[in-house]
Amino acid sequence: MIIPVILAGGTGTRLWPLSTRDCPKQFLPLLDPERSLLQQTLLRAQDLLQRLGQPAVEPIIVCHEAQRFLAAEQCRALNIRAQIVLEDEGRNTAQALALAAQHLAHNSQHLAHNSQKLREHREQTLMLAMPADQTLSDNAVLAQAIVSLQAQVSQGAAGIFGIEPDYAATGFGYLRKEASGQVVEFREKPDAHTAAQWLAANTRQQAGWLWNSGIFFWQVQSFLQRLSEYQPMLFAATQEAMAQAQQDLDFIRPATGPLQQCPHLPVDIALLEPLSTIAQAVVAAPLVNSGWNDIGNWRALSELGEADAQGNIEHNSAAAHGRFQHSRNNYLHSSSGRDIALLGVQDLLVVDTADALMIAHKDQAQQVGSLAPVASAGKAEPRLVHRPWGSYEVLHPGDGYKIKRLRVKTGGRLSLQRHRFRAEHWVVVRGEATVIRQRDGVQSREVLHANESTFIALGDIHSLENNGDILLEMIEVQSGDYLAEDDIERLQDAYGRK
Repeated sequence: MIIPVILAGGTGTRLWPLSTRDCPKQFLPLLDPERSLLQQTLLRAQDLLQRLGQPAVEPIIVCHEAQRFLAAEQCRALNIRAQIVLEDEGRNTAQALALAAQHLAHNSQHLAHNSQKLREHREQTLMLAMPADQTLSDNAVLAQAIVSLQAQVSQGAAGIFGIEPDYAATGFGYLRKEASGQVVEFREKPDAHTAAQWLAANTRQQAGWLWNSGIFFWQVQSFLQRLSEYQPMLFAATQEAMAQAQQDLDFIRPATGPLQQCPHLPVDIALLEPLSTIAQAVVAAPLVNSGWNDIGNWRALSELGEADAQGNIEHNSAAAHGRFQHSRNNYLHSSSGRDIALLGVQDLLVVDTADALMIAHKDQAQQVGSLAPVASAGKAEPRLVHRPWGSYEVLHPGDGYKIKRLRVKTGGRLSLQRHRFRAEHWVVVRGEATVIRQRDGVQSREVLHANESTFIALGDIHSLENNGDILLEMIEVQSGDYLAEDDIERLQDAYGRK
């Protein structure tokens, strides 16, 4: 049985300023206005199992605990039940895969009633690890490649899928495959000269050098055995962390203590590179004409857009439209609604959000990630913030007041809370708001509709719920001497926050 493992813990800094620490790129609808990259990956995994003739199973999602509610909500929107394993700190793909494998192995002990059944179950369980921030336009190609490797993977080999390069890319890792399918070498991102040499060495009959797609196919038992041999510290730490894991609402929360000493390693370096020295220990299948793209930077995303006659691409512009005059081969992504004009320029990446404006030459797309930590350090609060109940957007921060737009999803509820330093005025724009107040231990409920409002005095114990059938949108006007988000004393919270 194949279990999809979705790796959703990346920080997505190379797509700053759209991708942020609060909402990395895998949770954004970059290619489909209705679905995020994570949601597209979940649907792709479902389709793969159908193509392979396998019944649907619950996928495993490994993500950072800060994005747990985003992941859960996006699964709920697709009506997909997933097992969400949380990382307290991202330590690259080796730890993420190890936690998923340990979870599958631990579950095997509960599924099997004797040692023989346990061994058979583990031997039959294969995990297909898929990054949540990639796109693949032809899923049939991946399904065929999985079938081509399944026998070897079932016997203990590590399977990986390569992409036949069509240009000398410097932003991808590479692997070298022999005619037998065995991978004999892994190399990290090369310089342009080296990448060109590798591309020239490939032949039409048998491509030697392939881009490393980051999609892995592995028998759970074999993965854990190799992990214990080559990374014993990581094996022991993740085994203990999952043995002590706690179920927290819909989430699986590994014990954090054992993971503190885990090395920060990609699975390529931790396992695949040393294994490539052993005959048939790592095997690869190429994904030919699959439409694969890892959306690793703004240039990669721009190549998926539709250009005008001058090569300019405008993507996801909100309200206003960009204008191009005497300009060529530019990419514009705007979610701010501002009118943006480009005059007499070429080969630029222009990304405009409510929080920041980024302008870069396309040749520098790989370096955009270096800007994100600087931006995060210099700005205490982003304008758009995601919460388990929905989101809020700061429309205008003023001296002694702040105006926000609140969006509360159906069934969402804010914590029962109070503020020491601010009062709040709420105006319903759309939907139905249930306002809860608590005084002297007695709760009262008031239902507000569009164009109705209420006032939350300083110190009032209050909450808010959306019990309606549509998204609740409200305008919140805060007033007071101190308006930071840490002026919240939570008394009860449906999501386990403190």
